[in-house]
Amino acid sequence: MAGVLDAFRVENWRKPHVVMAMGKGGVGKTTVSLRLGLEAARRGMRVLVASLDPAGHLLEYLRLPAPLVEKEIHPGLRAVQFDVERVAKSVAEEYALLLRRLTPGLEALGGSDATRAIRDAPGFEEEVFLRILEKLYQRRDVDLVVVDMPPTGIALRVVALPRLHLFWAQRLREIRERIVSIKYAIANALGRREEISDPVLSKLRELEERNQALHREMTDPSRTSFMAVATPEPLPVYEVKVIAEKLRDLGASLEAIIANRVLGEKAAQLGLGGLEAESLRRLEVLRCSLRPPPGLVLIAHAPRPPSRIEDVEALDRYVLRVVVDGCGG
Repeated sequence: MAGVLDAFRVENWRKPHVVMAMGKGGVGKTTVSLRLGLEAARRGMRVLVASLDPAGHLLEYLRLPAPLVEKEIHPGLRAVQFDVERVAKSVAEEYALLLRRLTPGLEALGGSDATRAIRDAPGFEEEVFLRILEKLYQRRDVDLVVVDMPPTGIALRVVALPRLHLFWAQRLREIRERIVSIKYAIANALGRREEISDPVLSKLRELEERNQALHREMTDPSRTSFMAVATPEPLPVYEVKVIAEKLRDLGASLEAIIANRVLGEKAAQLGLGGLEAESLRRLEVLRCSLRPPPGLVLIAHAPRPPSRIEDVEALDRYVLRVVVDGCGG
């Protein structure tokens, strides 16, 4: 039986491959992520489903013992819920230490004050998510990592962050190189021997290389796939369009669109037939406007919301259709 995995070009994947599930909050990203992981595990892949959603639904969904604790939930399939606050504290402390080391003049700023200032800085939350993703790309004990991403706005900023960091690291490195060259030119003119060593410049080069590598990973379709999940309603469908356009701007592409909780005949009975049909039509038009066109999967509305791994397994009979071509031209 066809499933979510059939919407992807699995034959082009390099291991470990990362699939990021994106979409509006409440559309079923967690369920679809688990479904994809389950199908991949059934085909012999070693899979990790990792949730970055701050809501932490995966903990209750799978009865996980605690955040940051991986648990095997099915043969070949493991899951983990990340505790963003705990990771954030660690990253903030790391940056505070780095600041004090590189800029001794800030010693007057206490450690706790610096950590708090960094923790409250704009964009810090996205940096924390990026750190988690970076570690997931480095996993070598799995073939596939399915990432249940936070809601659309945050998720897109996270994906855009390596390119932004790369831009600023390059500009700051160029400025720092000019400063260092002037410093050594003055020292030479005064007849002083200066050892060519600059910790700030070294750190900037390290940041540049790190973000360049991460941006390359995220935009390489053999290493990363993006999946958008939406219910057939106007706002979730609009967010899929936003996701597709932003990914294109970043040099990446949407590989799969999942229309979740499709009512079908029940939509007409509830007076929602026209709305659902138009939403599905818009998804199809969007799909065919992209190059290459992403796969499209329609999943029927289940009688009750999935709340256990057994419910995810039972979705076999709710996958209505998988479309991977048919756009014409």
